[in-house]
Amino acid sequence: MKRLRWSTRLELELTKPQALRVLDKASVAQLARGVRPGLSNPTIDRWIRESIAAGRLQRIVRGTYLNRFIHPAALPCEAAVWLRQGAIISLQTVLGDSGIWNNFTNWVTAMVPLSPRYPTPSLGRVATSAGTFVFRGIPLDILEGGAETDRLEPHLSYRRATPEAALLHWLYLGRSPRSRMSAPPADLEVASLDSPRLQRLARAMRLSDTLREWQRGVAAPSLSAN
Repeated sequence: MKRLRWSTRLELELTKPQALRVLDKASVAQLARGVRPGLSNPTIDRWIRESIAAGRLQRIVRGTYLNRFIHPAALPCEAAVWLRQGAIISLQTVLGDSGIWNNFTNWVTAMVPLSPRYPTPSLGRVATSAGTFVFRGIPLDILEGGAETDRLEPHLSYRRATPEAALLHWLYLGRSPRSRMSAPPADLEVASLDSPRLQRLARAMRLSDTLREWQRGVAAPSLSAN
């Protein structure tokens, strides 16, 4: 039986459910040499270029790629933590995808922890080959406030805030003098949120008063309309 080419065997490795969904050049090289020891860097670089051209790898920034061999294919959200350590998808991306915020954005919005445990992050917009990422900073004790089951979506290969946590992140930024973000708009579909979870997280993040003040502001226009 004819042995498969090394490139075919590499591609089969990248289709496996346990395969890396985001790759850097070092991990590609390790996988390639696992199926064929001794491959040269130029040969691996050529395979990367050909895979990008074929749409099987998607370049994020230089040396970082989304695995499009795997099913379902990796999404740009999954690469946020490769761009900024500790990043959690949140804000408009989460609220828009969940239908809480009615203005769709194809930008990827993420929170980045501000803590001595992490390098000082570069915040703001980052243009990549897969789209625009927007990183905003938040103290680690706010970002990790509350039970993980309340603040993070389960069963994902990357960290993504629940809609309730994403709203509270936005409220924190809206009140922070160091942030340019305004408070969340009044037309959010708040009835779709898990209210007990929202209240638990608000207490843990010390944002209960901020949440109540925002909720009163949201309710006021509808009351005056009646």
